Amino acid sequence: MPELPEIVHRAREMGAALIGRTVTAVDIVQPKCLNVDVDAFERGLVGETIRGAHHAGKWIVVSLDGHALLLNLGMGGEVLLHAPGEPLPVKIQAAFDLDDGARVSVHFSWFGYIHLMANDRLAEHRMTAELGIDPLAESFTSQALADLLDGRRTRVKSLLLDQRVIAGIGNMYSHDILFRARIHPDRPANSLSRNEVEALWRGIRDTLRTAVDLGGSAWERGVHGNHGSFDTEHLLVGYREGQPCPSCGAEIVKIRTGSTQAFICPQCQVL
Repeated sequence: MPELPEIVHRAREMGAALIGRTVTAVDIVQPKCLNVDVDAFERGLVGETIRGAHHAGKWIVVSLDGHALLLNLGMGGEVLLHAPGEPLPVKIQAAFDLDDGARVSVHFSWFGYIHLMANDRLAEHRMTAELGIDPLAESFTSQALADLLDGRRTRVKSLLLDQRVIAGIGNMYSHDILFRARIHPDRPANSLSRNEVEALWRGIRDTLRTAVDLGGSAWERGVHGNHGSFDTEHLLVGYREGQPCPSCGAEIVKIRTGSTQAFICPQCQVL
């Protein structure tokens, strides 16, 4: 499932590869992933020139002349750029023709979205308007994190995954974030000391920045079909059940935390 590092990298790739190109045609294979009907979607998109792309949590926001194209790849998917004449993948939700003959395809497995909003109504897009703070932004300081945790009795892992609080973190990176901070995922958020909050903040930044620098997960494809370089060798405890902790050597275990599972070191992350 694409998380913040993958989406950051995809947005950067799309901005570099697509800026200045104009959408000439739209092919919608799965209309239910749209937020408007197909005719309205085509009217709003065709003829628009791509001006840039950025991330908003797990969303890719493509800036156009008068609109924004918002893509969410759900539980897994990809946005691919195809050279003129290159066949499209068999399974896609949508494809966009560009003025130089190239095409862009969008595919996701489950729960993805392809939305279009007028620029002057972008704030009305509820699914992005309700997103929490960007953990890679300068405004995400240790004090900002402390303010978010203050008074919350929610499990700290559940809070990390709540997109309305912090936007972009998913299950994959949460394991190592909490391990770096030496915090058990079931700890109530408001029980953390100031030093633990600082450690959690550093765990978030270090884990996400490492993944971004490596181009995101090796299991996800970029715009040009390339894979990221963040692989199992870069995981500290995540998905390493039964292997030794890189810090103390204790056996990493998998536990249930709410509706998700977590990988922890029982010696380093004591509840």
